[in-house]
Amino acid sequence: MAAERLRLLQGWLQGAILDPAGAGGVADVVVGTARLSAARRLAIYQHGYRSRLVDCLSAHYPVARHLLGGELFEGFAREYLSSRPSRGHTLEALGAGFAEHLAAGRPDVVEGEREPWIDLLVDVVRFERAFTEAHAAAGAEFRGPSPAVPGPGERGWADTVVSTVECLRLVRAGFPVHVLAVAVRAGQDPPLPAPAEVRLVVARTDFVVTVAEFDEPRFRLLAALRAGTPVGRAGRGAGLDPGRTDACVRAWTAEGLIVGINGRTSHR
Repeated sequence: MAAERLRLLQGWLQGAILDPAGAGGVADVVVGTARLSAARRLAIYQHGYRSRLVDCLSAHYPVARHLLGGELFEGFAREYLSSRPSRGHTLEALGAGFAEHLAAGRPDVVEGEREPWIDLLVDVVRFERAFTEAHAAAGAEFRGPSPAVPGPGERGWADTVVSTVECLRLVRAGFPVHVLAVAVRAGQDPPLPAPAEVRLVVARTDFVVTVAEFDEPRFRLLAALRAGTPVGRAGRGAGLDPGRTDACVRAWTAEGLIVGINGRTSHR
């Protein structure tokens, strides 16, 4: 009986903290004092929990916070947390939908005229999310050499399907967000960059997140390989001849971006 009452109490408290507006019967659960009412005492935990989540989002999106300023960023963060409360047992997925939240609520869509700085903000958030995911996902560390790739003239080369490393993320952006991020993280206050399409490959090597800018053919090739497209068809779709396709596959295997061939991967 006591265990069941504790379970119900814990469930009520969790619900009241995650959804403050829906918390009912506070005075029946929380004891008020002469200095603080039951609702005010509960609000301490509600505010503290939400503030901690905002701090986590700030840590995940330092460049976006720099662009918006602390007060405006925290306002957007609290709106996002209200619409998408944290449900995971870790905070890794906390900001997964932040870019989509900002894109869906952008005021210039209603007004009918897109503002470039909002495009920049959304691109920055998407890049920072990719950076966070690359940092958290499994990398090529502790893996042995990848299985050998057949050559273009060998049987089965065109039908080879490769496996890319788990931490690999591909980002298209309309601004050089990676250059902006380096400057902001170095404590600088750079001017807003001019629009320029970039294709970024984000991964982790030796426990350090790396960012490389690719041209369109190589980006399309890597994206197709990551999606499971066989090597030959991926190369043709990217507009590359077999020789250059094979050279890319071998280079990416050596760099740890490709870690498996036809379902066989190196062991960690």
